[in-house]
Amino acid sequence: MGGDYTSLQNHGTPQGVKQNPLLPNSDKPNPTGPGRGSTGCIIIVIAAAFFAAMGAAIYLYLFPGLFEKFSTTFDKNEKTSEQRNESGRKVTGKKSFDGVFMDAMIVPDENGKEKLWVYTNKYDNPGYIIYTYIYDPYENKILKEYTAELDNYPPQTKLFLINNEVWKVNTGSKGIEPGIFIYDPLSGKEKMNTQAFISEYPELSAGISQMYIYDNPPKLDIETKDGRKPVFDMTGNKLYMNSTEYRKSFTKDKRNISIFALGIEKSGEDARKTLYLVTGPDENLRDKNVSEHYFSSPSTLKFMTKSEAKPLIKDKVFLEGVMLYQDDGCCFVFHQTQAGSNAERLLSCIDKEGNILWTASTEDGLFAKLKATDKDAVTGMFFIKHNVHVSRSGNLVLFNYDRIGFIGFDYKTGNIVFREDMSG
Repeated sequence: MGGDYTSLQNHGTPQGVKQNPLLPNSDKPNPTGPGRGSTGCIIIVIAAAFFAAMGAAIYLYLFPGLFEKFSTTFDKNEKTSEQRNESGRKVTGKKSFDGVFMDAMIVPDENGKEKLWVYTNKYDNPGYIIYTYIYDPYENKILKEYTAELDNYPPQTKLFLINNEVWKVNTGSKGIEPGIFIYDPLSGKEKMNTQAFISEYPELSAGISQMYIYDNPPKLDIETKDGRKPVFDMTGNKLYMNSTEYRKSFTKDKRNISIFALGIEKSGEDARKTLYLVTGPDENLRDKNVSEHYFSSPSTLKFMTKSEAKPLIKDKVFLEGVMLYQDDGCCFVFHQTQAGSNAERLLSCIDKEGNILWTASTEDGLFAKLKATDKDAVTGMFFIKHNVHVSRSGNLVLFNYDRIGFIGFDYKTGNIVFREDMSG
């Protein structure tokens, strides 16, 4: 989950730039006749209005809670930050989820039965309530629930299960500092908070000003208030002073690994993606993120990654394809039935032999709201691909759709085990 920031600037004509000789001088009559200038102005106004409307639509799509916030009557009995931030209230007895869906994660219990951690937020004038649920999806039962309160819209937050502990990490945003919280996965008891984490590392003693979260492999790029930029390896539980030191920690490992990757075979045909199995050095492939454009030339792939690739499925392309997940046994590709803005969307599970084990679609299995339509610009793959996520634990596959809900699939059959639509 991430945020895009757009800067808008008004640019004047730089000094010393000559007037375009192809344009009429302002003190001369318009040679094209009356009305031409006014028509151009109208076109410019219409275009500006169109892009402003698109910008507003995209902003509200990315931050849906803001509309609710501005449409609610202001509460004069405003709570202070001390009263609202991370209250940790425990709530019991509820049978349904509150708020807008943010994230969910599989957590096996002591018997190997999967439970879920579900993370949501709800506007509560003048701030937000954050809900954390421990949920049994097979029994459709909320086992535990905890809440926290924030003054502002929740920052980007991710859940990780690492070394049998739940990590909840968030970036910084207006009025909210970056946070690291570690919990027992079954009881929900907090084992460590941000201040306790900082106290373990002298390099962080000045405090954390910003943090960037990465999935593959799980790591945190940290910026401290005294200007340091360390990197924290979450799986190795080790802090490195900078990105160079972090990379050196694994460049000595010369073993080869194999990963799945989507690539573009022909330059200019970006919608057509082929699935490859790429084999090369661990130091070049460990983040499982090979540029799609390297595959249009084997020499480019070899030069950039010291790797080789073979197509996994003959004569098969994944239109507008996006790799959502992969492990040592399989991958999940999110793609469309046809290129463009009107298409059915598909989720395909594929093994390392190139067998498509099963496929779910927006017509049967996936949320219908995932379908591409030209009636809504933000349903394009450019926007949607950042809002869909897949994880797997044993025989359970979890599909998350930000702000909408989650679906559990049986890994072997593709059958739906549970489904929670929280879009209202």
